[in-house]
Amino acid sequence: MPKKSAPPRFNPEHYSKITLNDLVLYSVYYLHTQGSEITSEDIISACFVLFPKRFSLRKYPQWPDSGMVSRRWSDSKSKGYLRGNATKGFELTAKGIKRAGKIEKLLGKVMKAPRAPKPKAVKTTAIPAQVIHPELKAHAKKYVRSIEMSDAYKHYQKKLPLNEFDFRSLLMCTMESPAETLTRNLVQFKEYANIHERKDLGKFLAFCEDKFPHLLVAKKETAKKKVRKTTKKK
Repeated sequence: MPKKSAPPRFNPEHYSKITLNDLVLYSVYYLHTQGSEITSEDIISACFVLFPKRFSLRKYPQWPDSGMVSRRWSDSKSKGYLRGNATKGFELTAKGIKRAGKIEKLLGKVMKAPRAPKPKAVKTTAIPAQVIHPELKAHAKKYVRSIEMSDAYKHYQKKLPLNEFDFRSLLMCTMESPAETLTRNLVQFKEYANIHERKDLGKFLAFCEDKFPHLLVAKKETAKKKVRKTTKKK
């Protein structure tokens, strides 16, 4: 599997002139080049991360507009750029890859990530903390903000009950999303919270994990699968 890189940053002035259909198609192409799964949730997330000015809710810009994205991938399917569905996932056609190449040219050059300030020289024998790339930190901040604004977190703070819909919405998933997707997103959200040293959010996510274990991939099952794979290789 290819090594995943930080998502590119495009100039909003450039991508604001490109149709939503093309931006969704390019987002799928980006996932394709990263060797990522291309589920409906992945496409929604990629559109929001790559083109936040076009795919955020007007009233709540920290949240992606999933409805807008889903309408556009249907258009791409009808034009022969994509195949698949929200249940089984999507894949680009040869025609779609060719079209994505043209869109990439329209997007222009990728914006350079802001340089991290040079740390001042300090005479110390302490081991320096791990440096987190500023672009990754900015990427993680969007999801930290979405956790803070979620109904699930608000209910948690007020000590109100959480239901399955709240939990799935927190993880940017639908009621049809499989356990694997929920588990993957939960792990990713924990990493984002850790990047910003948000122990309060980490505690909240752990609480959700304990409350909805039946919706997630069991750790024991995952371990068994790994053992089976290892046994087969032998």
